[in-house]
Amino acid sequence: MHSALPSLATALLAVLLATPVVVTAQSRIPSLDQNDRRGEIGRAAQQKASERFDGADADKDGRLSREEVAGRFSYMAEKFDQMDKDRDGFLNWEEFIGHDRWKKE
Repeated sequence: MHSALPSLATALLAVLLATPVVVTAQSRIPSLDQNDRRGEIGRAAQQKASERFDGADADKDGRLSREEVAGRFSYMAEKFDQMDKDRDGFLNWEEFIGHDRWKKE
């Protein structure tokens, strides 16, 4: 019974040490409703992303085709298949920005 205690303690310590990393990783995308500097930065970044998305959406269908992306964003064109999570041949807003915390206005 005593031999299981060190391995249990080691496992618990590993979980506790990993927890702050997970919490930090989730909070890197600022919430738009914060009334501080992070909120201001988040709102500015969301606005810029929205302008870029709308500018690339030539046919104004609310999604970006491979051709629309290729004409404006070379990095996204190269990574299009990886970014197209639902494999429909288009990038929607969430796929374009890489998360679902900011809704498209």
